[in-house]
Amino acid sequence: MQTQGCLQLAEEADKEHKKMTDKIAERCEVVKTSYKKFVAEVQASTSRVCKVTVPEMGKSAERAIDGLRSRYNISSTPA
Repeated sequence: MQTQGCLQLAEEADKEHKKMTDKIAERCEVVKTSYKKFVAEVQASTSRVCKVTVPEMGKSAERAIDGLRSRYNISSTPA
């Protein structure tokens, strides 16, 4: 009788363990998918910054320098 109870308890523990393992595996997949999406978004954003924002900032700085040269009547080529 006691052995049967122990076996039943062990089976229940195994079932609970399997449920927990399955839930953990599912959540791991969700995290992996989320991480991959996040990394892709960061790479796209970084690519945009490198391709668009940095050159835009450079052009803006050039325009500001040209404006200062014009304002103070400074030649753009060294004398």
